[in-house]
Amino acid sequence: MWPVFLCLVFALSSSAWSDPDNQISGKGEYCLDGWSLVCSAENDCSCFQYVDGYVRLEVAEQICNGFGGDLVSIHSEDKNKFIYVFPDEFRRGAWIGLKRKNSTFMWVDGSSLDYASWNYDAPTNGANSSDCVHYLGSEDEGYKVPFKWRDSPCTDLRPILCEKPLSTPTTTVPPTTTVEPDPCPTNYTEKCFQNNLCYCYSVKSSMYWGDGVAICRSESADMVSIHSSEENSFIREITPNGAWIGCLYSSRYWVDGTYRTYENWEYSYYHSSYDVAYIQSNGYWHATSSISTSFSVICKVPAYSKA
Repeated sequence: MWPVFLCLVFALSSSAWSDPDNQISGKGEYCLDGWSLVCSAENDCSCFQYVDGYVRLEVAEQICNGFGGDLVSIHSEDKNKFIYVFPDEFRRGAWIGLKRKNSTFMWVDGSSLDYASWNYDAPTNGANSSDCVHYLGSEDEGYKVPFKWRDSPCTDLRPILCEKPLSTPTTTVPPTTTVEPDPCPTNYTEKCFQNNLCYCYSVKSSMYWGDGVAICRSESADMVSIHSSEENSFIREITPNGAWIGCLYSSRYWVDGTYRTYENWEYSYYHSSYDVAYIQSNGYWHATSSISTSFSVICKVPAYSKA
């Protein structure tokens, strides 16, 4: 039996609420761990995740896609206002899924712009126009009042607000299938672990974290996730001088969308305020800024058929 649906009503709107404890909507739909249920109307609920890092808009889209969602789309005043109070860290604002194409703003999910909350100095037009849009936080440049958007260059580095549909309860057990391993892509090396899971890995040259995410996605792979001490040791061996890993420090998910069940932080860095991580030559993880330095990049893809 599903837990009782609890609503927390905010003073800013009589029709905006969330269920941070049970993550269950009135219809029994739910958000998995790491995502927060937000309803801007009784029948308009989604799952949200705020990623507190510094990435370009292109990389932000790829990260949300890897989580099975998109950058957030906003179609009502209730939803727009709720976003402002949703994450405690939102003082630095975040990318949203609104982009200019051929002089027209459209949402990345393909929907049209039927609601807008532009800042007093936005959107800019003419020679100084910018094509991507972010939600202003209280510490963001140009902030004067809450709930406002501003266009900015797509190469700016900002946090991310992802959105995806709720999961639907089901009692159907998927059939068990046997799949044969696929060969690894060119320049990828296969490695199988004791649990019989096989993956393909490719080591890239030194670059910034966000560029590494983009490079891996361009090859239909992801920046590496690490799920066991055995895999961690393997990664250390193939990158003896250290490498970026696909870990966003504020999220319980890797950038490939898998849940972070294994960790190997060096003690002094476990409570770090930095946004991404790299593996050292000794196998321990350090947290740092995504734009502070360059490291090698490891791309990873499952070595089995997804059919």
